[in-house]
Amino acid sequence: MLEQNPFLTTSEIAERLDSAQQTISDHIRKLGLVSKYSRWVPHELSEKNRVIICTSLLAQNKIESFLDRMITGDKKWITYENIVRKRAYCEPGKLAPSTSKPKLSLSKRTLYIWWDIRGPIHFKLLKPNEKLNSERYCQQLDNLKTALREKRPAMFDRKDIILLRDNARLHAALRTRQKLAALGWEILSHPPHSPDLAPSDYHLFLSLQNFLQGKKFKNEEDIRQELVQFFASRDKTFFKNGIYKLPSRWQEVINNDGNYIIQ
Repeated sequence: MLEQNPFLTTSEIAERLDSAQQTISDHIRKLGLVSKYSRWVPHELSEKNRVIICTSLLAQNKIESFLDRMITGDKKWITYENIVRKRAYCEPGKLAPSTSKPKLSLSKRTLYIWWDIRGPIHFKLLKPNEKLNSERYCQQLDNLKTALREKRPAMFDRKDIILLRDNARLHAALRTRQKLAALGWEILSHPPHSPDLAPSDYHLFLSLQNFLQGKKFKNEEDIRQELVQFFASRDKTFFKNGIYKLPSRWQEVINNDGNYIIQ
C-alpha cells in the first residue's frame, strides 16, 4: 500500500487495513521509514509539459548551442533593511535570542534585470507602487535594446537574440507581443511555474540575497550602488556558469518525470 501511495497517514492506513494504529506504526518503524512533512513547491503541477519542453530545449541546444546568445530577465524585491536571523547555542529548554520580523510595510524596491553569460546588460529599480505592466515592460525592452547596442554591439548586429523570461501575464499581452515582433527577437520556450529553470532564480538572485544579508539602505541610490558593487565583485565565470547550468537542469527535470528540482 505504501508503494502505491506513500503519503497516507498511519490512521488512514489503519482504517483501510482495519487494524490498530499502533500496530501500523510499529510495522512502519521496523521498515526503517520516517515521517516527513510534504515539500513546499512553487506550484502543484498537473501536467507533464515540463518534460516535453525540456526535452525539446535539450535537443535544440545539442544541435546548435544557443546559450551564448541568450538573454534572460527577471524581477526581485530589494528591501531597505535585510534582517538576518542569528543562530546561537543555548541550554535545553531555554529560548533562543529573539529577532524582530521585518514589517510588511518595510520599504522596498523592485529590481528588474536583464543579463547574459557576460554579465548585466540593463537593470532598473522601479519606483514605490510602480507596477511593471505591459506598457512599462515594453519600455524596458526599448531600454534593453539601447543597452545592447552599447554593451553587446556584436550580438546586437547579428540580430539572433534569444530571450528567456517567465510566463507572467504581461509577457503574453498583445502590446508586448507586438513589441517583440518589431524587435525580431526569438522567445525561448519556458515551462510555466518553473523558477527552478530560470537562471535568475536558481543562480543570480540567490547569490545577490546572500550578498545583501544584514545590510541597510537609506535610499534608492544606496541600493543602486550596492547592486553595482555586487555585479563588479562577481568573477568572469559567474554569469556564464549560471546560464550554462540550464542543460543539466533540463536533463534533471526529464529524469525526474517533470518534478521540481530541489536546491
